Parts: sequence; structure tokens; C-alpha cells
Amino acid sequence: MNFLACFVLLCFFTVPLVEGRVRHYKWEAKYEFKSPDCYKKLAITINGKTPGPSIIAQQGDTIVVELKNCLSTENVAIHWHGIRQIGTPWFDGSEGVTQCPILPGDTFVYKFIVDRPGTYLYHAHYGMQREAGLYGSIRVLLPEGETEPFSYDYDRSIILADWYHASTYEQVAGLSSIPFVWVGEPQVSLSQTIPVYDDFNCTLH
Repeated sequence: MNFLACFVLLCFFTVPLVEGRVRHYKWEAKYEFKSPDCYKKLAITINGKTPGPSIIAQQGDTIVVELKNCLSTENVAIHWHGIRQIGTPWFDGSEGVTQCPILPGDTFVYKFIVDRPGTYLYHAHYGMQREAGLYGSIRVLLPEGETEPFSYDYDRSIILADWYHASTYEQVAGLSSIPFVWVGEPQVSLSQTIPVYDDFNCTLH
């Protein structure tokens, strides 16, 4: 068997044969003040939220994310953590490795197939933007008619994140200074689906 035949067979067995839907998302990354623990600080949001909107799809679906960089002083790139990007390595989102960063004011369209069911994460891949709040979840469900090999009552995705009161700019200044200044322990641990505080009046739940 020659190399070309081996390559074709490899592609045949690694790319899903399920024909899925196309799911479109239109996002804007921008600066906003947020106070999830009653301490207001500058964060990076997607469509006004941190964590950003969840991507929910089925195995074999094509994800199309139109991302506009509304950050006036920073580039941006998003990495789709856990997504294999078979045939689409240029949409992996690793800035400086698989793609050029998205410049302020520019828009970039990511397009890729989610070929394995599971729970994944997307996050910024430029500087410390993930620490500033640019991240979110990806849930890939089985195609209709297929079931998990085990049973459960319900499925809930939870993102846990460290939250510092110091801005990422302050943290970077310390990490790159001589002598080195460590960022220290986070002030709060945040949960996406089980908030500790109400963002508006800061009453405990």
C-alpha cells in the first residue's frame, strides 16, 4: 500500500462520517468593569460576559465564530482547547504558532468541526487575557439517536477560575521585573454556574 492510500485511509478513520449542522456565533471581545466578588476591576469579556458564551453543539457540527477585537490596545486570539482541528490547524488559535493575532478593530472568522463528544474549554491565547476573563466552555453532545454507555440524572458544566484583584497589567509588570514579583494567591475562586456573590448588590447566596 503506497503513502497516498495510507493517508486516505487515515483521514477516513479519523474524520467523523456524521454530517452535522453549522452553528454560527458572533462575538465581540472588549474591556468592561466587572465585580463578581464586589471588587470592581477591568476585565475582558465576550458579548459583555465573563466567562463568555458557551458553545453547545453535536458531534460532527461545524462551528463558525466571527470574532471582532474591540480591545483598543491589545491583539487577541482564541484557542479551542481539546478540539483536534483535523484539517483546520490554522484555526487552532495559538497566536504566533498557528495564526496571526487579531489586531484591534479587526474581525477574524474561525471555522472548524467538533468531531468528538465531550466537554472542552476555549480561552485567550495572547498575553494574560485568559486571566482577565476571556474564556468559556464548549459542550459537544452525541448525535441524535446515540446514547452514552452509562446513565446519569443530569449533566452540568462548571468552570472554576482564580480571580485576582490586581489587573493583568500589574501582574505582568511584577512577573517581568527584576527582582521577580510573584502574583501571590488569588483573592477569590469563581464558579461559572454556582456564583458566590450577586454581581449587582453583592448579597451572599
